[in-house]
Amino acid sequence: MPPRSPRLQDVADLAQVSLGAASRILRGDDTHFSPETRQRVLAASRKLGWRRNLLVSGMQTGKTRTIGVVIPPYDSFWVSVLSGIHSRLAEADFLPITVWLGDIEHMPHFEADEQQGIRLMNRLLDRRVDGLILWPPFGLAYYHHARELRDSQVPVVMIDYHSDKQICDTVATDERHATTLVARHLADLGHRRIAYISGREIPSQTWAIERRKGLEEAAASLKQVELKSWRLNREGSNGVEVVQRALASRLRPTAVIAATDHEAVDVYRAAAELGLAIPGDLSVVGFADLDFAASMAPPLTTVRQRAFEIGTRAALIMLDRINGGAAGDPYLDARIDADLVFRRSTGPAKPRR
Repeated sequence: MPPRSPRLQDVADLAQVSLGAASRILRGDDTHFSPETRQRVLAASRKLGWRRNLLVSGMQTGKTRTIGVVIPPYDSFWVSVLSGIHSRLAEADFLPITVWLGDIEHMPHFEADEQQGIRLMNRLLDRRVDGLILWPPFGLAYYHHARELRDSQVPVVMIDYHSDKQICDTVATDERHATTLVARHLADLGHRRIAYISGREIPSQTWAIERRKGLEEAAASLKQVELKSWRLNREGSNGVEVVQRALASRLRPTAVIAATDHEAVDVYRAAAELGLAIPGDLSVVGFADLDFAASMAPPLTTVRQRAFEIGTRAALIMLDRINGGAAGDPYLDARIDADLVFRRSTGPAKPRR
């Protein structure tokens, strides 16, 4: 027969305190007991190898100290977001349960089967997570099924997604600030004809729509700058073709802004096929500063989104909601600054012939 696991009563007996006192001290109560008493209880728990039973604690308090994080490690941006979430939750002794749909190499387009996402979120709720942190496609599903999911009374934080009517806390890059930095940088280099490769702009990509609108507003505020947008198909599979159309258009752009660094790769490929030099013939700017951006040839000028800070802020908002610090407060729309990283893919505009 295996040895019996030490119980809380064993700790109390060894420390010569009541069961209630041992329980409160081991839950972190450091105000109602002397340092000597607390030290005896902590020493007894270590000696016996006692471990807190979180299942029992969850039944007693109604809190499991777990957070459902429905975000895939899709690229280095989202890996950094996850790192921020996990670091902050760990500091607060919360355990993130990270799940997503599909595998990384064949990430499904979530909007094609929204019910899978609903089932996934309900599986987390069935395990009594204390909150949910969602990436954009799951934010779309939450928006469509908000009444059903909100009945659980579980706080939700969405990252990079905004609905027409805010229904939960959100955290995202300050797109207006970031796009202004990009537009002014290119204008200062003399670029007056700029193409924007916008990505898919599907319903879950509200960040992409905000990014495009921010660039259009920033360009409109600058003298003699013309900016035109091109959009990829729903699968995002025709990037090189779209860039080639933009470069061959009447606009004849001297600079291209890509919605993300992924689209910037398509710009480089299209430019190479057309025999255009970067930045001599064409300047290129991306968004995200993904792990490959600095290794591109030439290294990519891009907007560095503060992914770790975004994840940390999402976790802090979640913890505040759970602990009651923001109870009754309006939903937050937290915007995180971004930084323009200057590399060798941008240069002075080539004179128009």
